[in-house]
Amino acid sequence: MEKVVNIVEMKDESKKNNQFWLNRTVEERLSAIQILREQYISFFNKHGEYNESRKRLRRVFRVIKRSES
Repeated sequence: MEKVVNIVEMKDESKKNNQFWLNRTVEERLSAIQILREQYISFFNKHGEYNESRKRLRRVFRVIKRSES
């Protein structure tokens, strides 16, 4: 098997990366972010902190929702 190496400039690669994500739908982008969040939580064993932050977020959401009514 022949090995192939491609040398690209960082600015070119960055443009391609940005263009890739700009061509994705909002749902695809959010899905990718959620996958990365889940991987981070699992990799760094942050399950406790994650659950606590979700509780706080729900509480804040209820207060904001009630004040808007």
